[in-house]
Amino acid sequence: MKIRKATLDDAKGICDIYNYYVENTAITFETATVSVSEMQQRIKEFLDEGFPYYVGEVDGKIAGYCYLHNWNNRCAYSSTKEVTVYLDKDMQGKGIATILYQHLFKDIYKDDVHALIAGICIPNENSVRLHEKFGFKQASHMKEIGWKFDQWRDVGHWQLVINQTPPKILILCTGNSCRSQMAHGFLQSFDPKLLVYSAGTQASGKVNPKAIEVMHDAGVDISHHTSDSIDTYINDEWDYVITVCGGANESCPSFSGKVKNRLHIGFDDPSEATGTPEFIQSEYVRVRDEIKKAFYELYTNKIKGNE
Repeated sequence: MKIRKATLDDAKGICDIYNYYVENTAITFETATVSVSEMQQRIKEFLDEGFPYYVGEVDGKIAGYCYLHNWNNRCAYSSTKEVTVYLDKDMQGKGIATILYQHLFKDIYKDDVHALIAGICIPNENSVRLHEKFGFKQASHMKEIGWKFDQWRDVGHWQLVINQTPPKILILCTGNSCRSQMAHGFLQSFDPKLLVYSAGTQASGKVNPKAIEVMHDAGVDISHHTSDSIDTYINDEWDYVITVCGGANESCPSFSGKVKNRLHIGFDDPSEATGTPEFIQSEYVRVRDEIKKAFYELYTNKIKGNE
């Protein structure tokens, strides 16, 4: 899966997703389908105002989208925003909404946002579960305020007050193709609110396919990850910088920004394994499991208590 910023050219794919919910569900209270030109105008307005808007692609087709927008246009509400996410009806239950929100929230924490609102037509267990995973709590339950499909509908509001930014964590490796990607994926899966990034001192430019495969087997999707150079992040401030291979640990660059905690947790490089396909596969699984164990211990013993 690929996550990227939305463009006006995405209006058709977004319409295909959204209009299904207009015509078949009460998730949205719109009752007439939206044309491509109208959707383009909506997207343009959000982008022109500087709001983050993301789409997720699977095999070149938009599988879901999410965006941030004003909750109320009166000035006193300027630090309160609303989040919206929709998935293709055939892409539910695959973790796509979580991944979309992880990208969206990284932008949200950069802005002057104090509170987030999610309006949900209830009952909607999937949406409630998604938002509560990110720390939202129910703030209201308004009964019978919408009429759709010959029935009164209830709406609830879930709210997240952002008192502090979650820990910002950078995981370093040499190529940013395997071990750092696994660690990134596991750490983000332990807590979707964490701001986790990974990079390489000599980034390979792509994620190792076998790393993607064994992480998928463990229930974590890293197919949307990118292999990035450390130069992208060298001047940022970090709560944790963690190196996971000897090469990166020995040549780890000096950070000009503030780094609160620098750690090294070394692992063998499974991409250097030789032998039968079965043995090579077993090495990827072994290293994957070691990374999961070590980073779960790090999360529970150090990171979790500092959120």
